[in-house]
Order: sequence, then structure tokens, then C-alpha cells
Amino acid sequence: MGLMPCAYRQLLGIDCPFCGAQRSALLLLQGRFTESFRLFPALVPIAVTPLFARCKKVLPILLGIDAAIVVGSWLLRMAGV
Repeated sequence: MGLMPCAYRQLLGIDCPFCGAQRSALLLLQGRFTESFRLFPALVPIAVTPLFARCKKVLPILLGIDAAIVVGSWLLRMAGV
């Protein structure tokens, strides 16, 4: 199965905040949890968030956490950490 190329990366030459999400999902489905987490740490929190869609008090907090993980891991990746 071929993965979709990242248009952001093709246009700008740098990783987008979601680069690695497809590969991370495939690794997670294969049971390779550690590798999946290292590649895209926000995958599991983003996948769990919709389960709380009806919890009006919890959902904004989870969305903020998801955004912080995505942006934080992206900045670390861009810094070469």
C-alpha cells in the first residue's frame, strides 16, 4: 500500500506538523507501539479525542493537549532532537 506524499514537504521542503502520521498509524496497526510513538507521538491522543466529543468540558482540554503534542513534537523534530 502506497502512502500519500506530503504536499507541505514537497512545496516548502520541510516536514509538516503531521509528517509521519500515516507511517505511525501503520506501525500502530502492526503492534509496533514504541516505533509508532517515536514517529508521531500525537497519534493515540488524537485517536482517543473523538470518544469525548459529547463532553463539552473535556473536549476543549483534549484538543489543546493534542495541539500541544503535535506542535511540540514538530518543533523538536525541526530542531533535530
